[in-house]
Amino acid sequence: MSSHPETEKPDVLTTHEATSTSGYGLPVYILGVGLIIITAYFAYELLFRKTKGLAAGEPTFIIAGPSGSGKTSLFTLLRYGEKSTTLPSVEQNITTKFWLPNLPDTAKPFALIDTPGHQKVRHGMFSALQIAQAARTIHGVLYVVDASAMSRPEQLREAAEYLYDILRITERVRGGTDVLVAANKSELFTAVPAKRLRTLLETELDKIRESRAKSVGKVGAGSDKHNSDDGDEDDGAVVGGSGWLGRRGEKGSFKLEDLETDVMVIDGSVDNGKIHPWIAWMEERAVN
Repeated sequence: MSSHPETEKPDVLTTHEATSTSGYGLPVYILGVGLIIITAYFAYELLFRKTKGLAAGEPTFIIAGPSGSGKTSLFTLLRYGEKSTTLPSVEQNITTKFWLPNLPDTAKPFALIDTPGHQKVRHGMFSALQIAQAARTIHGVLYVVDASAMSRPEQLREAAEYLYDILRITERVRGGTDVLVAANKSELFTAVPAKRLRTLLETELDKIRESRAKSVGKVGAGSDKHNSDDGDEDDGAVVGGSGWLGRRGEKGSFKLEDLETDVMVIDGSVDNGKIHPWIAWMEERAVN
């Protein structure tokens, strides 16, 4: 009988065991990823079709703006008449039972769509706006910004870039789609007043217009007049479809008043319930 102690086996898998285990792991991983993708796809399709149906069939107002500006709080206040604390949204809030307070009792309810502001999910807003414009059901866009943050260059730049993309869409229809820049949180000490905010946005929009034109290059720069949605030649006419926004002119010449879109900047505050000027703006456009 041998007195040698037994040698302990190393705690590792044999080649056969490793192959068998990894064989199960990879398919399970692929299946899991596939289920996530499929679920996300159908969730998006369901939301998109719902938004498409609303935007194409109901008179509609759309709420947009950068993340954290107070969009969902405004939606809640408009829809339910009460304030609430909300977190940044990653999906749309929609109602088809929104009545403006000073319209006749016989007036139809509106669809009110609150769109998330994060850059990765803004496509839903662009789709809803284009569908509603094509169906002629859009009555206006409420573009909410945090007026207390507009003195910070990076916040102003983000707000202007998102607004630029929206205006490119609104300029594609004759007469444009009216846009209200709702300067929220105007009660705060650091808030930029509406008149000053309009000037800051125009300056920033002009910079964005110039930088995007340069990025297109000589070929793109020469194609604006040929690719404009309304076929106008480059004689000072408004061009929105090809990327250029506003009238042709020298650097620093951009003015919101030159657009087909009527853009107004109005102070207000969701937290203080000071949204009456915004509601008045909506009521004016609800009857047009």
